[in-house]
Amino acid sequence: MEKKIVFEIKNSIATIKLTDPENLNPLSKETGKELFKTLELLKENNEVRCLIITGSGRAFSAGGDIKQFKIGIEKGIPGQVMEETLEELYKIAITLRLYPKPVIASVNGWAVGAGMNLALSCDFIIASENAKFRQSFAKIGLIPGFAGTILLSRQLTWQQATQMSFFGETYSAEKMQKLGFINEITTPAKLEEITLKWAQRLASGPTLAYARTKKLFFDALSTSLEKHLENEKQMQVRSAETEDYKRGIFAILEKKKPDFVGK
Repeated sequence: MEKKIVFEIKNSIATIKLTDPENLNPLSKETGKELFKTLELLKENNEVRCLIITGSGRAFSAGGDIKQFKIGIEKGIPGQVMEETLEELYKIAITLRLYPKPVIASVNGWAVGAGMNLALSCDFIIASENAKFRQSFAKIGLIPGFAGTILLSRQLTWQQATQMSFFGETYSAEKMQKLGFINEITTPAKLEEITLKWAQRLASGPTLAYARTKKLFFDALSTSLEKHLENEKQMQVRSAETEDYKRGIFAILEKKKPDFVGK
């Protein structure tokens, strides 16, 4: 079977590309397994200190594989097909939120349904002017999956989240940026260049501190204030025992830029 995902590592930055442009890079059961396996592989690679996820052709990802869903209906097992598809996708959603390295979604085109929520699960979004976003689930009688209900409700007002979810309207990159989802918009020709600038900055940063900050942000969603503050305090103590902390302190005293090593 032809691979639907490729990745490369260069200068401490790993780039994962969805490579099924003819079908707008759908997140099928097979692609989900491949993407999750790749994320786990890169997680353990100490050379990698920042991750980029992008698409190819006209789309970042068009979301769930409609052809697979149709086969499930025809065979009388739509729920089973959906469950098998979601098994890997939901692993990806939580993996990205807790990923020990910064993750950038470089959105080159259409990001629809689960494809949009794949982008929202990343730490940063750099988008082409041509990027389009759509929560298309309701158009086929589904709820916003791939963590959509929590991603939208945590970042938008109730009214904004329901409008986006219920109507499945298309949002431009500019409108998404106004809602706070996008960090930078650029031309299609400069998307790779601008994304790499962000990635280079993150790859040269204190990787462990970034990972611990993400973990605390995540835990804060469901932890009491008292417990969260204790967790935060203990994480800060551990951070003060890292090599990056030492380098940061001495760099400030010596009035120079810190050379972080991610340890």
